Amino acid sequence: MEALGTYLRTRWPEGLALDDAVQLCMHLYSTRDGIPVPLQPLASRDGLAKTFAALASCGWIRQPTPPADISGVDFWTIVVSSVTKQWPWRYDGEEARTIAARFRASA
Repeated sequence: MEALGTYLRTRWPEGLALDDAVQLCMHLYSTRDGIPVPLQPLASRDGLAKTFAALASCGWIRQPTPPADISGVDFWTIVVSSVTKQWPWRYDGEEARTIAARFRASA
């Protein structure tokens, strides 16, 4: 797993529900907020799609009900693309900031 995925798993070991993971993915793509500067280059469209697909594959991102195939890179590429299109996922900046705050290093 890439360094960004390892960082997220270390900061929040219990993982995220799909809706929260979607918001976090879009937020990281839009702002890079909540991740250390050395990892920010990994927050590209392709980097995030690969990272979040790997996180879904290992179970860190919890399956929705009913189950869906969330472990594919294509799924997460669509999520990242939704930032500007607002479809099929809607980016909620306030909710995403709250989720991203869980991953900030403690002072």
